[in-house]
Amino acid sequence: MRAFFVTQYGALAASSRTRVLQYLPFLRQQGIDADVLTVLPDHAISGSQLDVRRQPLRKTLYYLWAAWRTWSCGLRTWWHGRSRDLLFVQKVIFPPPIRWLLRHMSTPVVYDFDDAIFTTEVRSGHWLARVKESRNASGVPAMLGLADLAVVENEYTAEFARQHCDVLQITGPIDTTSYAEIRSRVADTDPFTVGWIGSGSTVAYLELIAPVLQRLARELNLRLLVVGAQFELHGVDVECKPWALEQEATDLARCHVGVMPVPDDPWTRGKGGYKLLQYMACGLPVVTHPIGINTVIVEEGLTGYLAPDEDTWVSRLTQLGEDPD
Repeated sequence: MRAFFVTQYGALAASSRTRVLQYLPFLRQQGIDADVLTVLPDHAISGSQLDVRRQPLRKTLYYLWAAWRTWSCGLRTWWHGRSRDLLFVQKVIFPPPIRWLLRHMSTPVVYDFDDAIFTTEVRSGHWLARVKESRNASGVPAMLGLADLAVVENEYTAEFARQHCDVLQITGPIDTTSYAEIRSRVADTDPFTVGWIGSGSTVAYLELIAPVLQRLARELNLRLLVVGAQFELHGVDVECKPWALEQEATDLARCHVGVMPVPDDPWTRGKGGYKLLQYMACGLPVVTHPIGINTVIVEEGLTGYLAPDEDTWVSRLTQLGEDPD
């Protein structure tokens, strides 16, 4: 079998890494000829490039470059995909002429997306970002319309995709090997460490539990470890670390508990709960809001807790802080 994979990003992006790239060695071991084309390579989401994207003029140039890459990679996708047994497109939204070419191929197409990228109800900001959101709102249904199968992470996104094609729901997944190899690095003298991992685009969600952490800091020897973003909170000892693929499991092994605060909106209902899976892979209990897939991933009282309000957050984290075992 010959398969052609197209990913939105390289290995530094969790979506491309966990939805496609981590499987390639296993597919090749099974004799499947698997080639990959990446639209936006790793340097596009590295720290320096993210800084560029926050500058208006250079951000505009970034979006223009990304549009050109999508066009050029779309033509390459059509050229290579037409001679393969399967074309797997991960999250990429090709422009209409490319979609027309792909629709008229005989090759079966699988379309994978792991977020509610079809919604325009929540996200906004730079005008180009809003243009991108509008494109997604029309582009995702169009990509699903040319696909034979959609692969999604939860029921919220599955319900949307079923309007256009057949659906396969796969939550996660995460390769636990690298996490299992890291032993807990928590010492008896360490403060009760609450861990969070993510990026600058979601670190604001920590504000949802800011009063919780401030209350706990007055009662417990508490530290908040933030991996992948900068965050400050008055009255709380906060340690921020840059994210690195080879270091993330080691960083999480320093924590007593992992948290995933999220608001309830159309965007977060489509999330896949990847943070929770990472925490669990490290053997950490988790505390999260009962939103979307979180209610499926967390086994209440066994792998963690669902906390709908501030008092429940305080109660559960206090419980874990006083009795980490």
